[in-house]
Amino acid sequence: MVGKYNMREIYLISHTPNDEVKHLKVCEIEFLKFSIDLKDFDALVVTSKHSIKALKFNNIKFENIKVFSIGDGTTNEAKAFGFTDIYTAKNHHGNEFAREILSLLPNKKVLFLRAKEVVSNVDGILLDNEVDLTSIVAYRNKFIKLSADKIPPKNSILIFTSPSNVKGFLRNFEIDESYSIVSIGKATTNELLEYKNVITSSFQDVKKCIEIAQNLK
Repeated sequence: MVGKYNMREIYLISHTPNDEVKHLKVCEIEFLKFSIDLKDFDALVVTSKHSIKALKFNNIKFENIKVFSIGDGTTNEAKAFGFTDIYTAKNHHGNEFAREILSLLPNKKVLFLRAKEVVSNVDGILLDNEVDLTSIVAYRNKFIKLSADKIPPKNSILIFTSPSNVKGFLRNFEIDESYSIVSIGKATTNELLEYKNVITSSFQDVKKCIEIAQNLK
């Protein structure tokens, strides 16, 4: 039965649904207007697939520059846009990702497309290490007001895919002590420190998080 495992409901709290589990949308992406010429840069740093979608939203002319991607989901979005020279990080968490790619950025003019509100310090780390960086706020999260009947039942398993999704959930509901929680990464887990039963995925990948949730008893 879709969304159930051992009689426990699994809720994916994410911008994007997945057919294997129930979906709860607590925030949505708003793309912001900007204008750039990719020919002015040697490399693009992206920590979310929304950064690539922001290029599409703003009708930015494609130029096949080097892309540094934080994970497989972002890499797949970059490939779909047309990029072919893509470095996918071994470290799938913001600050570690920034430190990993530092040695690959000397003498490069780098573009970083980011969210309005962030919990990691990718641009700060790159700038502190004298990377020639242009940082643009490309999108922001808007929280959604939900009715009380949308709250997951007791004993549910919740999968949080970003810090903003944790914040959006808590704007609507409390986290019941009977819930088990799967977090996609360290930054998301940092928003859940006061709660018990939190498992942090080793990979910033929704499929991996669903596998963890399905194996919870």
